[in-house]
Amino acid sequence: MKANETTLRKLIQGDQQLLVPLYQRQYTWERPQLTQLWSDITAQVDVLAEQRQDAPSHFLGSVVLAPGPELAPSRSQWIIVDGQQRLTTLMLALCAIRDHLMAEDPTALERINELHLINKFQQGELRYRLLPTQADRTAFKACVDGRLEGKSDSLIGNAYQFFRAMLKEFDDPADPHDIARVESVLLDRLNLVQILVEKDDNAFRIFESINNTGMRLSQVDLIRNYVFMCLPTRGQHVYDEYWKPIQDLLDAKAMEQLMYLVLVLKEGDDAQYNAVYRGHQQVLLALSGDEHRIEEYARDLYRRALHLKQILFPADDLPFAGRLRFLKEWQASTVYPLVMRLLELREDDYIGDEEVDEALAYVESFLVRRLIAGVTTGNLNRIFQRLAIQLVAEEEVPQAVRVVLSPARLYWPSDEQLREEIRSRAFYWQGRTVQQKLVLRRIEESLGSKERVDLADKRITIEHVLPQSMTADWLSELSSGGDDADLLHRQLVHTLGNLTLSGYNSELSNNSFAAKRKQLGQSGLVMNQEIATCERWGKAEILARADRLADRAIVIWPGPEESGRGSAASRDWTQLHSALAALPTATWTSYSDLAELIGSHPVPVGVHLASAPVLNAHRVLTRSGQVSDGFRWVDPDDDRDVHEVLRTEGLVFDEAGRASADQHLSVRDIAELLGLPIAADLAETEAAGDESLSPQGLTALEQRFLRQLNDQSGPQAAGAVQRLLEHWRSRGGELHYGTSANASCAPIIKVGEQSLYAIRFYAKTAEIPFGLLRNRKPFNDPALREELRQRLNDAPGVDIPVAKLELYPSIKNSQLASVAVFDVVVGALDWFRAAVSASEE
Repeated sequence: MKANETTLRKLIQGDQQLLVPLYQRQYTWERPQLTQLWSDITAQVDVLAEQRQDAPSHFLGSVVLAPGPELAPSRSQWIIVDGQQRLTTLMLALCAIRDHLMAEDPTALERINELHLINKFQQGELRYRLLPTQADRTAFKACVDGRLEGKSDSLIGNAYQFFRAMLKEFDDPADPHDIARVESVLLDRLNLVQILVEKDDNAFRIFESINNTGMRLSQVDLIRNYVFMCLPTRGQHVYDEYWKPIQDLLDAKAMEQLMYLVLVLKEGDDAQYNAVYRGHQQVLLALSGDEHRIEEYARDLYRRALHLKQILFPADDLPFAGRLRFLKEWQASTVYPLVMRLLELREDDYIGDEEVDEALAYVESFLVRRLIAGVTTGNLNRIFQRLAIQLVAEEEVPQAVRVVLSPARLYWPSDEQLREEIRSRAFYWQGRTVQQKLVLRRIEESLGSKERVDLADKRITIEHVLPQSMTADWLSELSSGGDDADLLHRQLVHTLGNLTLSGYNSELSNNSFAAKRKQLGQSGLVMNQEIATCERWGKAEILARADRLADRAIVIWPGPEESGRGSAASRDWTQLHSALAALPTATWTSYSDLAELIGSHPVPVGVHLASAPVLNAHRVLTRSGQVSDGFRWVDPDDDRDVHEVLRTEGLVFDEAGRASADQHLSVRDIAELLGLPIAADLAETEAAGDESLSPQGLTALEQRFLRQLNDQSGPQAAGAVQRLLEHWRSRGGELHYGTSANASCAPIIKVGEQSLYAIRFYAKTAEIPFGLLRNRKPFNDPALREELRQRLNDAPGVDIPVAKLELYPSIKNSQLASVAVFDVVVGALDWFRAAVSASEE
């Protein structure tokens, strides 16, 4: 092979063509890859703008080319053996620059086309300087020929539209040269290594070799190759004694995890998961080619592999196996460096099983108490990486672990803080569903339960005793003490005192407490039997149970070391600040929604926002959508009218000064924007359903849905929803009935193992699951989601804002009673079915 450094300008100049062969995959770059490239481009644009002559250009990678069938003295055609993704992307970026410049400079079309995109005097497909594989050619040629017309029905089109959007945003009217700099960077400052193979070489064989049969060499592969390159005489021995046993112990994913953990135990928080190979390479270089020392390195890897195997698959006879299983189910891989260090100390006889168990108990408590208190998990990696390399054999290890985790700045709640959090925090919004169930399971086990709770059983779910959707019976129950029932419901419904485990969530539903009490009393779970001893279920009972659970939690999960802890840390407002930072323009939320999210009362939320400079605090309104009477800008010199600011941002107010309900973001919407694990869990649970249900079970779920629908939406709206569902069935569609307490029904299309749906009906509302669709083909294309939004907005009275294109907006079922709305929704569903079917062809 012949290799030389080049640029895009040099690579595509002259009368030639770069051809992607048929055996290559389609274009695959999506937004993450495009965003990274754009970041690299703009960094180089800054270099040009600042005229930093000594600044290096950006290395983009290699391009491997083989002679093509049309290679002739007057014309060059080359097969792209490797590098098609980056080359295709760069050419699409040039198309976007051309079309952006044409608005003010018509000569840009001819200049960029003839210099970079086309071979002017060639005919047919030889006209294009780059020709992708067959499946992408139509879309790519449309971009080059300027016929895309704003549509993006493929990843090729999406990439072109991405660059159009980035250029529009980047273009500074005050700087006439900014787009020219982008063009210059594309052509001259993104360096490539061009590798030419001989004419008689088999290009497909080379492609197979480079791409390892479609899979890039992993970091583990690179480490293995480097290790054995350093073992010219002892390679076979090391492979037989250590490397093969490691491969027999661990799968590929676990081996990659092993390499990272080993690096952490050497470097602490300097280790980087994405640079594992480079880290191990530095370790091996330091061994100076000494084969015996490299063999020691391999022996240590094997020892660590045995430890990781224990962590991932703890043996039943291991005294602390329960602790390890808990951490695995919790998905607490961030603590594995510390666990590896504990197992190392145990193997070297510095500590015994009891010390390991005690240390793991502190780790478990640290995780659980922070979860209950709603502490963010962003810094856990660093905490445990540092702790792992701080532990020394000479100290009392369990106590050392406890002390290091105890400073107030790490937010390990004390017993007193834990009691208050259990009473007031919205536990249901904290962490993942599996973590919430683990907490409840640990508590149930401590009560001496004899009923087996299997987390893998889909029927075991978290039950709200006081239901999430209020009924007349429950309103009466809560207001009996003279309290504001609605406010009380929002404060208590998601707290730990109101939550339990049950396999009969759909049967319990929104029933009165008298009905729930009977069923809970028959449960084999002690915590449910305790709830059933109550005569009623209101504020006093929920708080009393919260106190009992707190007593249990304090025994199960020991708290931090109080001596030398310093003053208690103030409330962690991180999640509140993150929620407001994520709030899009033309949307609003309420003090109550934020209070529910972070487990607080609306009043302290309002006080905090009034006293601290928090981004987007002006978008927080009262529950009715009005600006609070007490609202003031934090800056006393700011005299702007907040109503005018919000109107300028796109918020719509009625005559009474109430913001549009369509623009309101609920707790779930905010959780989705923040990417909280519970939001994904809720969406996937609703989408998945329970395939093991019998036909009789489905009938019962259908009857439950229709009953709730009729009770809460009325017969007219219920009839309209039923007619729409029958229309779907008549077209051969399926219906999926939800198993959660709030009955629901979705008209679905099966695509492989997944169920797609454009709408899910609840008792009062119809939800549009954009948040779920954005991760499902073909609706991961934002253009398709936007078309669905626009189609639904054609219905009178329906106005789904664009800010909710990745969330779960809803319309009222009562709106479907209007023939005009009904027809639009039916048409949108028919279009949805056609779009899904077309994507499968």
